[in-house]
Amino acid sequence: MAAAVQQEDGSDDLEIYTEIDQISSAMGEGTPLDRTIDKIGMGGYQYTLLALCGLGWAADNMWLQAVAIALPRVQVSFSVPSTSIGYLSATTFLGMMVGALLWGTLSDILGRVLVFKFTLSFTAFFGFLAVYVDTFPALCFANFLLGTAVGGSMPTDGTFALETLPKRKRHLLTSLSIFFSLGSVIAAVSALFVIPGNSCQNTHVPSAPPCDIHKDNNGWKYLFFLLSVITVVMCLARIFFMNLHESPRFLVHNGRKDEAASVLSKIAKFNGNEFHVILADVDDDHEEAGADVAPIRRSTSQYERVADGEEGRGPLRSPSCSRTVPQSNSASLRSTSLLMLIRRWIGVPIKAWYMRISGLLSGEWRNRTLLIWGIWMNMALAYTIFNVFLPTLLEYRSKPVPENHGSRRAEVQSSLTSPLWEIVIFTLGGCPGSLLGAYLVDGAPRWNLSKSIILALVTLVTSASCLAFVLVSGYFPVILTTVAMSLSSTTMWSILYGMTPELFVTEVRGTASGTASALSRVGGIIAPILGGFLVDINPSLVILASVFGFCICAALLFLLHWSVTTPSRVENEY
Repeated sequence: MAAAVQQEDGSDDLEIYTEIDQISSAMGEGTPLDRTIDKIGMGGYQYTLLALCGLGWAADNMWLQAVAIALPRVQVSFSVPSTSIGYLSATTFLGMMVGALLWGTLSDILGRVLVFKFTLSFTAFFGFLAVYVDTFPALCFANFLLGTAVGGSMPTDGTFALETLPKRKRHLLTSLSIFFSLGSVIAAVSALFVIPGNSCQNTHVPSAPPCDIHKDNNGWKYLFFLLSVITVVMCLARIFFMNLHESPRFLVHNGRKDEAASVLSKIAKFNGNEFHVILADVDDDHEEAGADVAPIRRSTSQYERVADGEEGRGPLRSPSCSRTVPQSNSASLRSTSLLMLIRRWIGVPIKAWYMRISGLLSGEWRNRTLLIWGIWMNMALAYTIFNVFLPTLLEYRSKPVPENHGSRRAEVQSSLTSPLWEIVIFTLGGCPGSLLGAYLVDGAPRWNLSKSIILALVTLVTSASCLAFVLVSGYFPVILTTVAMSLSSTTMWSILYGMTPELFVTEVRGTASGTASALSRVGGIIAPILGGFLVDINPSLVILASVFGFCICAALLFLLHWSVTTPSRVENEY
């Protein structure tokens, strides 16, 4: 594809680039790397990779749902007031924020595969750790560590999958959300088996029978242990099920074109095709996410990649690190080596992250970046505030235990089972959301609607469903509104997760998606703390706050549609 000529004010460049990109899109053209990936097509490797990426998405929501389900039981175990119980979810989201930033940036520096294998292994370890704590602060800390691990899965997995899929199949990223829904189903069904018979009733029920919390309220611990075992199985599947190759785009943009060509040939062979890829086939000079790429590429290439005397390999490293180490004595050698290690593993990643963020917040990228990050944060705030407290709200609506009954323990178990069945129905209702999201994304061009507009409309439907949940009464109306909330919110997330990586170029895609995910965790941190105070005043205020948050999110999506002016091939889609 022809390159646009840079003008001093950039205006002519933007017009030329838009025109060329429209022609290129119509002709089905792209960079040589785009065309090579398209020629290889969609095969067994890509479908297997999508499934393995889906395990990370499942683990993310599985643990979030588990914490929400365990919240009332933890409150009983540690006698935590309603105004403070939200700190358990808040620390989990804080860890997820740190994890999204950490793993997203590391995936841009160290590669996609290494991060892909590590996130779930750490998740399982910290999940087991949470089972054995015996104080509420210790549980909060264990959940923070758990969050740092599981929080890196979704942004890094989505990036890894995107960079291997053909352009015409990228809408399949939205189908990963079916795993997101599956994760919550796994947590809810697991809880149904271990919570009711091993839990004490919440203190808000006046007629709750006496219960030894040390012996009879360990259901939430059994739930965490069971989910940790499931996470181990997911981790082993990622490591041993298939020989994963590094992202070809990551290799190309880190000066490793020969490896990228080899990887693409191996992927083609895995899919049953003999396809020889040469270096000319992996050029990727003009990428699909925008014309204003040069500032970011300059900023992210200021540090050399040096390992074993070769450029283009190994971790990012400052040019100053390549100087000869003084050999005057062993003490100075050890001191200099330590300094080099600190620079390599701490200083350079921080500088690289700063350069990438600076590029995202400069020039034509600023509006797009800030709007996307604002959408993520507000959507997470609105979604989390009802999702975290939904089990608690359903327990408040459940029938209290009668004062005079022959088997009060059985009645307590029944009163806990009914809300959990409603949670199972809620999670099952969200499963078709990913398919609906994929259908809407695929049909948006035919309906002359951008993805932003589609997402805004789905967000408003979610808001209306939340409002209906507050207004209705009776078992079946409550079930219908919770299913509507689940279906629309899953559709909403599937579209957002699918469209976000495509908005950014390879050099910063992991950082941009990771930062967006991290900011969504900020919303997740605020939501349970705010929700705890609102529940103490009136439980309905939790849902009303969620309605307000979704409306703000829809407004930002309309702004994204109308305000982003960076020209790109995908611009008309957003």
